[in-house]
Amino acid sequence: MLKKYWHLLFPVLMLALMVFIFCMSAQPADDSSLSSRHFTTFAARHLLTNFREFDALTQEQIIEGLSFIIRKTAHFTEYAMLGFLGYLWLHRIRAGGLIAMGAAVCYAVTDEIHQNFIPGRSCELRDVLVDSSGALCGVIAAFALLSVLHCLTHKDVQQWGKWS
Repeated sequence: MLKKYWHLLFPVLMLALMVFIFCMSAQPADDSSLSSRHFTTFAARHLLTNFREFDALTQEQIIEGLSFIIRKTAHFTEYAMLGFLGYLWLHRIRAGGLIAMGAAVCYAVTDEIHQNFIPGRSCELRDVLVDSSGALCGVIAAFALLSVLHCLTHKDVQQWGKWS
């Protein structure tokens, strides 16, 4: 029974991730910034051993700098996962990697356009580039994973990337 629906796993996971991305993008700027700030403050307090020893102004500057890095890393990671799942779903199609990459980039563009209509948010080309870079890395990671698995199961290094 489970084997019958196995082919639906990756598109369902992709859809769930796309809904998550959409919901995060639908947050007004103040809510989004507050969420990022809470996470960044938590990370700074637990990862930087001497964070609490700094004065309030220095702590604020650290949080501001880390917040930017964490937000862009989140963008990159979301789209890396999208590219990864897309390639796992489409890898048997001749141009599966290009289709997965193109779909992720198109979603990144539409996500940024969507943000333009949310209070305090804007449409950023930089975010599309970060998202696209993440998607590319996800596609490459999925290709590498499938290639290694193929070589291990078939004991044939000459057939890398051929999924017939």
